[in-house]
Amino acid sequence: MPTPTTQEIATFLTNQAVMFSEGRIDDFMAAFRAIAPGGFKVQDPATAPVEEGWDKLEALCHQYLGWKLVVEDVKVSGNEAVIYVRNEGVHEGHPVKVYSIEHYVFGEDGSLLARYFHPMQ
Repeated sequence: MPTPTTQEIATFLTNQAVMFSEGRIDDFMAAFRAIAPGGFKVQDPATAPVEEGWDKLEALCHQYLGWKLVVEDVKVSGNEAVIYVRNEGVHEGHPVKVYSIEHYVFGEDGSLLARYFHPMQ
């Protein structure tokens, strides 16, 4: 399985945030499965152990359902990418705006590792 191109990665990362923000979780999950047919792994937060499985991504979706994600910047280098994201939502009954950095590694086997760097509560 070839690694996605720079443009495919950048487009995917921008579009997935839009789909999530619009509450289109089925489309969001389909986009992830299409770009990573070899499977999904996540570190959330980035210092946590690696967890594997689409159920982990779905659980994160439900945890942040209703939040708006705005990709402020995208950088792609080979099979890796980072995005700087403005996250707007409600935490403990109060509206919040926080920023995160998301790091993605696209494996030659079609897998995807996502590492999320975000403020800790």
